[in-house]
Amino acid sequence: MGDRDFQLEQRWLDYVYEKIDEQLEQQTQQAVDYRGQMREIRTSLWEEHGISTASANQLVDIAQQIAELRHSATAFGIQHRLLKQLQEAEKAPYFGRIDFHEEGLPHREALYIGIRSLIDPETGQPLVYDWRAPVSSMFYDYGLGPAQYEGPGGVYRGDISLKRQYRIRKRKLVYMFDNELTIDDEVLQEALGQHASEKMRTIVNTIQREQNKAIRNDHDDLLLVEGPAGSGKTSVALHRVAYLLYRYRDSMQSQNIVIFSPNRIFNDYISHVLPELGEENVYQTTFQDFAEPFLGWEWDVETQSSCLEALLAKEGKCREELLESMAFKSSPQFQAALDRLVELIIKEKCDFFDVKVDRTLVISGAEQAKLFSENYSYLPVQKRLAKIEQRTMFLLRPLKKKLIRAELKATGQTQGLEGESWSEQVRKAVAKVNAKIEPVLKKLRSQLRIDSIGWYKRLWNDEVLWQQAAGDLARPGSGSRSLDTLDQDLISFEDAVPLCYLKGELEGYPVKRNIRHVVVDEVQDYSPMQLQILLKTFPRARFTFVGDVYQSLNPYVWQAEQTLEDIFAGMDLNTVRLQKSYRSTQEIFHFCNGLLGERVQAETVLRQGKKPELHRAAENDKFKRLSDLLLARKQEGFATIAVICETVQECRDIFTHLEQNHPQLDAALLVNEKSSFRAGVSIAPVFLAKGLEFDAVLVPWVSAEKYGEEYQRRLLYVACSRALHSLDLFHVETEPLSPFIQALSPELYVLE
Repeated sequence: MGDRDFQLEQRWLDYVYEKIDEQLEQQTQQAVDYRGQMREIRTSLWEEHGISTASANQLVDIAQQIAELRHSATAFGIQHRLLKQLQEAEKAPYFGRIDFHEEGLPHREALYIGIRSLIDPETGQPLVYDWRAPVSSMFYDYGLGPAQYEGPGGVYRGDISLKRQYRIRKRKLVYMFDNELTIDDEVLQEALGQHASEKMRTIVNTIQREQNKAIRNDHDDLLLVEGPAGSGKTSVALHRVAYLLYRYRDSMQSQNIVIFSPNRIFNDYISHVLPELGEENVYQTTFQDFAEPFLGWEWDVETQSSCLEALLAKEGKCREELLESMAFKSSPQFQAALDRLVELIIKEKCDFFDVKVDRTLVISGAEQAKLFSENYSYLPVQKRLAKIEQRTMFLLRPLKKKLIRAELKATGQTQGLEGESWSEQVRKAVAKVNAKIEPVLKKLRSQLRIDSIGWYKRLWNDEVLWQQAAGDLARPGSGSRSLDTLDQDLISFEDAVPLCYLKGELEGYPVKRNIRHVVVDEVQDYSPMQLQILLKTFPRARFTFVGDVYQSLNPYVWQAEQTLEDIFAGMDLNTVRLQKSYRSTQEIFHFCNGLLGERVQAETVLRQGKKPELHRAAENDKFKRLSDLLLARKQEGFATIAVICETVQECRDIFTHLEQNHPQLDAALLVNEKSSFRAGVSIAPVFLAKGLEFDAVLVPWVSAEKYGEEYQRRLLYVACSRALHSLDLFHVETEPLSPFIQALSPELYVLE
């Protein structure tokens, strides 16, 4: 490729920018015009019409002007969005090109590919194809030679004779090169070698074939994207959302999609990806935010982060008991016990009795049973019972009136009441009838109303009920803790999932039929029961599950030596496994892989760096050694540096030291889910650092006490795998070193 090719490409780029400038000028003027129209209408409404004293004709005129204002506002919104898209396209109109010769056509066509499509208004022909367009899939899936894509009219076959990638800055072509489909190409290497930023970046110009397969999957109802740390799982999920919004733009909007994230810090971290891809942000939430209104705003629901902090702060037997309890309450065995409990509750509630008042039959038990099993069978249990209660009250109303009239007739013949007013006689008659009916109503309410949380308490408090529901299943010793927290109007995280499930099965789920797609990130932290809750809440949605079994913070998953596909067996999942890690250097990747005992069968990108370093420090010198290394890493130019600890208390201790001794570091303490992730130095517990990535990571105090148990192996893996370019671990000399580090080959790290 010579200078002539470069000049020709620059000439084409200049032409594209000419068209962008023309459209920018046109869109800017249209936006200004619509804004002016809105201003004129508002001024007219304000100055020329007194609405409170307007005549009928004036009111008609006002209504017309308001309609015009709404039309102008809608048009302005459309023009403003198009203008923003053009302004984004102006930064770099395209990043790739393929020359494709379709079978049956005389000539090959040069297809330029960018984040957004760009049309030549004079010819109507595409100047740039949107990366999500069917034809653009070939850029990601094929090298030179035979290729094909599936479009609206079927499958189109042909040959790719050129594949080229570009770097465009400030309207100039910085460089370009022709390449095959290789994992370690220059563009990918450049992207991976950059510093981490405060927000997740798009990967649209470096999407790999395996990632593209997951992004463009539009036929599976339940898709699981599983892969190691740094394989781009979350990026794939977000780009998949952008693809679906493009693919189904006539029937799916941003408000029809919801993303479940691990915490609010992560929500903020990924918030720029969709806007950079030209789409509006979708609704992002956490399971806690979902559970609180479902269970009732009178309850406080513990976050998973708080639950894990409490777990890691415990020691010895107390920690083991809590682990067992959390794992048990997430298990299919406990879900089966809850299903049996639902059956027992239904059986008890369906023991309908004849409702009688003064020997007069209001509604028979048989009729109630028929209403329950036939007429209202489409409703959840509690709503069926509520319908029966409404029906009974409707039938009771004429009988109540009849009884009141009878009482009035009887009291009118009583000598002692001859001087009383009519209203007083009515009041006494009503009170007497109510007193007669109230025992019947009380029994009816008790029979036809379900208190899901009350039944859950009873399950842990009633040995007989436990045996009926759980059979021979041993009851863990955590029932008293569940009862204690519920008595304090607090629902612990370990109880939140089974309570949502029980409430949903009995009272109905908060069904959202407008949601068409749901993304569940970090799905390895969900139990099968949790996913069943989401499937029933969003019955019309397709799902994308994203996760890695080795990064789980769910004790149930910790006990399972399985893939996520095995854990969620029975859900008819289609799985796409991402086999390559793109985040870390080879040295950091192999170190992290070694922590898991080489169980992660994955490849890494050929990007080299320095080996992780293990630093020894005396107890009285550990904070100074840590802060000195932080200063050194910052001087090396790393934009994002994280100190990732096991617990919140460790984070606070380190933050206090840095704040008092090194305020110039301007460290941020991320121990609250409402915190915001920013560039610079961050101090966070491992369970809030999940999903984030940093240029440099420091993991303090890697002792056997903190990282010695099998489940703590995963915590250490999560902490270390956040690093892109630099990884440092600290070991206090007086404490035993983590056995997972001791088991590593000395060649995987440097001992300082």
